Amino acid sequence: MGIRFFPLTLGPMRMLTERGMRLAAILRSRGLKVEEGYPGGAQDILGILRKQGGAAALQRALQGIGLRGDVARRPLTHDELDAATLAWVARQCLVGNGYSIGDPSEGVMVLPCRPPTRKT
Repeated sequence: MGIRFFPLTLGPMRMLTERGMRLAAILRSRGLKVEEGYPGGAQDILGILRKQGGAAALQRALQGIGLRGDVARRPLTHDELDAATLAWVARQCLVGNGYSIGDPSEGVMVLPCRPPTRKT
């Protein structure tokens, strides 16, 4: 698919992975459905720059696929832009424009199906 993934055992990634697993367990214990996502992978599929291309460029690209709210109102941090990306992916999956990859016994990740038509 051409998506660059980071090794989950890499120091900082291990900490994020463990934190995410703890948070997911808490949310599941409250009866919520939890999906794993990867903002960089979604951004690759959408053909937009990842946050390394600059927060402003990523924010413009997210506006270009139709994200509104704070994405259109104020400068957001890289983390906020990644969260907005994954919220959009989750919405796409809910309406049938996404899919999951991975082994369900180990974990799956949701991704968008294809780039949407860019808004002008």
